[in-house]
Amino acid sequence: MFKSPTDDIIKPMDTRFTGDESNWARLEAELDAWLSGGRIASFWWRDDDAVAPGPKLDQLIETTKSTGLLLAVIPKRLQSTLVSSLSQAAHVHVAQHGYAHINHAPRGQGLGAWELGLHRGIDAVIADLDVGHTCLEKHFQSQFLPVVVPPWNRIAPELMQAIAARGYIGVSAFGPRSTVSPAPGLMITNAHCDPIKWKPKPHFRGSGKVIAQLVEHLEARRNGTVDADEATGFLTHHIDLDAAAWEFCARLVTLINHHDAAQWRSPEDLFAA
Repeated sequence: MFKSPTDDIIKPMDTRFTGDESNWARLEAELDAWLSGGRIASFWWRDDDAVAPGPKLDQLIETTKSTGLLLAVIPKRLQSTLVSSLSQAAHVHVAQHGYAHINHAPRGQGLGAWELGLHRGIDAVIADLDVGHTCLEKHFQSQFLPVVVPPWNRIAPELMQAIAARGYIGVSAFGPRSTVSPAPGLMITNAHCDPIKWKPKPHFRGSGKVIAQLVEHLEARRNGTVDADEATGFLTHHIDLDAAAWEFCARLVTLINHHDAAQWRSPEDLFAA
């Protein structure tokens, strides 16, 4: 687990706060509620669509030093330079982001984008995953966690048994999990908060809406309406983060690191549970 020492004191909720400060006060108030109940709110960080190094990836690695990071890499698009750039980042673990991040669902039917659906048959999907698994395990070795992160956060339930049989230990999509383990040896740990609004083009959705996502999941955990043991997942796509999103990320790390009722959990810890 990752937990920074408390060097600074985060100000308690103040009804005089307005605008952005009131949003942060709302998150802190929720964490205070966990503290009052003698509980710790766990968080974790996932980032999707990694293929190559760059300044934004460098910034992500630096920002997540105290949090741990599951970096979902697209095997088909992997550039060898990414391997060397991650070799010194011990807090980063690599997951498998499908295979090629290609949509195989029929268009115009309102089904959304799917790579890990059954539209082309289960054998074809598993064959691609096998190739991707071999690629990432070869290049990242102990940094690779055999966790499937489905592109567009969609995966057919019928794939779970086959995935587990191939040695994967986890799946991570989006939203509160309905089950902890859909197949022997396979754990679900999802993300629950996405700071990016994707249309008309990617941009930070605003602290109010992002914090509302975090608080909604935290409240549901605390009240027992979703699985209380599923850590609240923060999902980024570093390539698409703008300046406002990076500022939010940095402040979120600081708040969680310094609140007595909050802690980051590493991907290795989460999927070993």
